[in-house]
Amino acid sequence: MGVEYTLGFFEKDKKMRKLLLAISATALMATGAMAADPVMTIEPAYMEPSNGFDWDGFYMGVGVTGSSLTNILTETTVYLDVIAGANMTYGDVLFGLEGWIGSNYESTTSTSGWGGGLAARIGYLVDPSVLIYASGGGYFYDGGAQYGTVGAGIEFAVTDNVSIDVEYKYWGWSNNGWTGHSIGASALWHF
Repeated sequence: MGVEYTLGFFEKDKKMRKLLLAISATALMATGAMAADPVMTIEPAYMEPSNGFDWDGFYMGVGVTGSSLTNILTETTVYLDVIAGANMTYGDVLFGLEGWIGSNYESTTSTSGWGGGLAARIGYLVDPSVLIYASGGGYFYDGGAQYGTVGAGIEFAVTDNVSIDVEYKYWGWSNNGWTGHSIGASALWHF
């Protein structure tokens, strides 16, 4: 009697039958749609691979150099310099211009003074964070001495905007007859 009453209730109520039919159809469509959908995967966004350290642009830094210059005597000099320069790369080739000014102390004569210079650089990036280069330019002392220099160096990127540089220079072609060699190191901040 309960079953007949329940079925009779649904047969008499058309609104209830339509509601039950709509709920059943919605449930069947939702489960059918879920079963037909493939597993959705999300691909990570493409990121341009990093080329490493950005050698292009301006930089500033500080450096220390030791030199040994010879005429009749041998003179040993230490230089403390402030450095500024700019680089431009073309593929793995770097072109640059660097200038410096600073103080020097000559151990032979126990005198000090100041000087500065300018050099052009051309280099090759053997790795995105390692540069080898050749340089050429001039150095000028406050006493009037002038030198032409040629050199070679290696520069390492140590952070995103800091590099360490080690360079050898031959000093010649001077207006006072002195020639010699120097080795220097510098820390450079790139912007």
